[in-house]
Amino acid sequence: MRTIFIILLVGAAELAYSQKNAVSIQFRPVYDSLPLVLEKKYPFKNDSIEISVIRFYISNIRFYQNHQLVSETEKKHHLVDLEHPASQIIQHTAEKSLQYNSIRFCIGVDSLTNVSGAMGGDLDPVFGMYWTWQSGYINFKLEGITKICPARKNQFTYHIGGYEYPYNTLQQVDLPVPHSDPVIIDINIRQLLNQLQLHQVYEVMSPCEKAMVIATNISSVFVLGK
Repeated sequence: MRTIFIILLVGAAELAYSQKNAVSIQFRPVYDSLPLVLEKKYPFKNDSIEISVIRFYISNIRFYQNHQLVSETEKKHHLVDLEHPASQIIQHTAEKSLQYNSIRFCIGVDSLTNVSGAMGGDLDPVFGMYWTWQSGYINFKLEGITKICPARKNQFTYHIGGYEYPYNTLQQVDLPVPHSDPVIIDINIRQLLNQLQLHQVYEVMSPCEKAMVIATNISSVFVLGK
């Protein structure tokens, strides 16, 4: 009897698995439509620029069909780090019958998670994305070098975060997407750099009004890739 029960249990598990489908979502920082490479020199405003760090949180990924929620990822927060290419791909196990035509996600960490203090997994402070219990998590980190920047060693540093009013930098992005695998979402870094005033504002490392403006700029450069 026990053997029959185990066989039935395994059969049910295999049937359930066969009815599932993995959807891959790839977040791809690009420069001039090509995948960006860290510490590579790129042309920028009659000079050049190098990016040394691109790291950000993606949270609350949800799939919609005609504005109706049809699925969401089980894991809430994902740390995407260009230094670790595997982190750019997020896998979601869904029903094979899943139909969707848009996706919604947030850039950053929500206020409830922030007030809970430092956590584990992708939220572990070891990744350098946590300030303090008072300031919370960094939502988006961008660092690099360009002679346009008048800072020491021509380095610019943007650590964008903040969860308390009036500096809640969490951004929501909604994108129409084809029903395809993988879903590729490009982050147009050159467009973002064009929006930043690197010759004037080259260091933002705490919640403030400038961080709010940059957070809005960041959300505008997440677009559907090809």
